[in-house]
Amino acid sequence: MIAEVTAVKLGPFAFMKLSVGLYRPAPAPPLTANMQADLLRELHRDYPSLQQIPGGVIFSDPPKGRMLLIDQTKVESVENSPNSPFDAIDRMQTDFAKSIPVLQYPPPFHLRIEGAGTIQAMEGLNPTALLMQHAPPNRHWSELAGECAFTGIRYIFRTEDGMQRDVHIEPLFAHPDKFYVMVLSATGTGVASLDDAMQRARHEAEVIERLSDRVVSDLSESSSQA
Repeated sequence: MIAEVTAVKLGPFAFMKLSVGLYRPAPAPPLTANMQADLLRELHRDYPSLQQIPGGVIFSDPPKGRMLLIDQTKVESVENSPNSPFDAIDRMQTDFAKSIPVLQYPPPFHLRIEGAGTIQAMEGLNPTALLMQHAPPNRHWSELAGECAFTGIRYIFRTEDGMQRDVHIEPLFAHPDKFYVMVLSATGTGVASLDDAMQRARHEAEVIERLSDRVVSDLSESSSQA
């Protein structure tokens, strides 16, 4: 039944943004001038723009929607509208492999993955009305704040090994016929190597895609049965 509802009323989840961050357990000293020079030498071919920030740097390639943020707490790679999340993660791994030795950043790596994207509603399905049905405002709130125009839903999931997934579902304000879904996933313990971290990131990108499709599909199905 879920597959039928998805095929009729919903398009597939499409990534708008994917980010992978390797977080330190404790902040490191600010980047030195020599570290910044070494990073520039390693990364300038892929990132034509460099911006200094307190304690770190941001490398970016605006036309390709790519950014690499390095500061005292993390190394984070961001890619907007990736055609393939797995190809994006391969590019991120290449950047991490170049930058981590310069930063003298040893494992374990605390991993955070954020995936945001949209799901197209079809055949008259209204994301705003559907979410309002699942999380309706109390009339007393409207008396204080005015009429509620939109609502969102948030779920937080935790696994036995400490993995946490924070899921937000909202209407996409610029396109009210789409759902906007954001999932922030974080490991509970450090990951032993960069290869292991990126394998976890690939798995998590798949989980984000499947979970987003499933949650919105089930919300749609339960709404149609109400």
